[in-house]
Amino acid sequence: MNQLRTCSECGTTITETSEAELCPGCLLKMATNESVVDPDFEQTHITAKKKKQRFEAPEAEQLNALFPNLEILELIGRGGMGAVYKARQTDLDRFVAVKILPREIQGDPGFGDRFLREARTLAKLNHPNIVAVYDFGQIDELFYFVMEFVDGVTLRDTIASGNVAPEEALRVIPDLCDALQFAHEEGVVHRDIKPENILLDKRGRVKIADFGLAKLLKNEDDEEENLTGTHQVMGTLKYMAPEQMATSRDVDHRADIYSLGVIFYELLTGDLPVGWFDPPSKKVAVDVRLDEVVLRTLEAEPERRFQHASEVKSAVEQLSSGPIVPVPETAQPAASAPAGQGGIRIHKLMDDTETKYRTRHHIVLCSSMMLIPISFPIFREDIGFGIATLAISLALFIWAVKIKKHLVWETTYKGHTIKLDCSSMLAEYIYLDDGLVQKGGFGTKMEFRTKIKAGDGIGDEIIIWFDAQFRYCRCRIDVEEQT
Repeated sequence: MNQLRTCSECGTTITETSEAELCPGCLLKMATNESVVDPDFEQTHITAKKKKQRFEAPEAEQLNALFPNLEILELIGRGGMGAVYKARQTDLDRFVAVKILPREIQGDPGFGDRFLREARTLAKLNHPNIVAVYDFGQIDELFYFVMEFVDGVTLRDTIASGNVAPEEALRVIPDLCDALQFAHEEGVVHRDIKPENILLDKRGRVKIADFGLAKLLKNEDDEEENLTGTHQVMGTLKYMAPEQMATSRDVDHRADIYSLGVIFYELLTGDLPVGWFDPPSKKVAVDVRLDEVVLRTLEAEPERRFQHASEVKSAVEQLSSGPIVPVPETAQPAASAPAGQGGIRIHKLMDDTETKYRTRHHIVLCSSMMLIPISFPIFREDIGFGIATLAISLALFIWAVKIKKHLVWETTYKGHTIKLDCSSMLAEYIYLDDGLVQKGGFGTKMEFRTKIKAGDGIGDEIIIWFDAQFRYCRCRIDVEEQT
C-alpha cells in the first residue's frame, strides 16, 4: 500500500511512489516558469514594442503644483499637439493659455534643442492677428508654452453654426493674410492652417494659433512618418497642400497659401474643395470674380499659386471695394462653346500621390539591374551560379513590371473616362473613353493636354500633370471647361 507524503511547496498530499518532492501541480508551474524564482538568478525581461497611446492631459491640480505663479483653472482643449488650459497669471492678474506638449516627444533625443530654437522664434511673432507667446520652457519633463488667452470661439465653431456670410469671409481672409505674411517674412511657416487653429474673440478679431508647432513636433529627419503619429503630424489632410502629402521636406510658405485657399472656399460655400468641385460662384451667390482668386490659391503646383499672402489680400480687398457681381441664377455654362470664346472654369478632378508601389517598383527594378553586371564575373567562376543570378534578375524585372501596373489613374468627367496609364516601363499613355489620345516619353515631370472632341463637354480641355520621383509619383487631372 502506498504511503502518503505532502508537497514541500503547497502541502498537497502526494503518494510514496512519486520520487519528486513536489505535487504534479507545482511541477507544472515549475515547467512553465511560474514557480518561485531563485533570488540569485537574474531574469531578463523582453518587453514588446510599446504601442502609441492617446495623449493623456494632466489634471489641473497636478499642474498647479508645477506652476506656482499660475492658477490653472480648466482644460479647454486637447489634440495631437498637446493640451491647452485656461489659467490666471496671479502677479499680472490676467488670463493666459497654457499649452502642455505630449510626453511621448521625450523619446526624441533632439527635441530639447529643437524646442528651444523654435520657441524663441515663435516668441518673436508679435502681431495683432497671431496668438502671442509670453513664456516657454520645461518643468518636470513637461514642455510648455504660456500664451495669450483668446476669449472667443474657433473658426470651426463659426463654420459649423452655418452663419458665415460672404461679407464675413471677405473680412476674415485679409486678416489671415496679414498674419501669414508677417510670419513668412520672419521665416516661420505654420504648416497646419485649419479652422481649428483660427480663433475669433468676442470683438470679432482674428487670431492664428499654434504657429510652427507642426514643425516643432516633427523630426524632419524621419520623413517616413510625415502623416502619422501624434508628434509626426505635419498637417491636417483636408487642408494640406499636395506637396505636403508627398514629402515633409522642401515645404515652403506657399503650403500655407494653399491651406488658406481651402479655408476661403469653405467659408464661402460651406464645403471643402475635394475632387471635382465647382467654383464658389456656382454654389452660392458671390462675386464671380472671386472664383479666380480662390482657384489660384488652390493650384496644386506651388509655382501657379499666389506667391505671397499679401497678394491674396490685395486681390480680395480690390474686389471687396467694388460692387458684388453675382452669377445670374438663369445663367448656364455653355458646355459646347468653342475654345477661346467665353470664360473658363477649372475643375480639379483628381490630385493623387502614390508612394507604396512607386518605391517598391524602383527598389525591385534597381535590384534587377544591379544583378546583371554582377552575373558576368560569376559566369567565369561558376556557369550554373551565373545562370541562376541572371534568372533572379529576370524574375525581379518581371515582378517590377507587375508592380508598375498599379500606377494607373482613372476618373470621369461629363460621362467621359479619363485614364493615365504608367504601367509600361518607358512611357505614359493617356486614354479618353478607352481610346489612346497621347503617349508620353520617359521623364520626371510632364504635362499632357487634350480636348474633348465629341459628346457632352465638347471643347473642354483636359490637363494631366505627372510628377515622378524615386519615392513617389503624383498625378493631377484638371479640366478647363469652356463657358
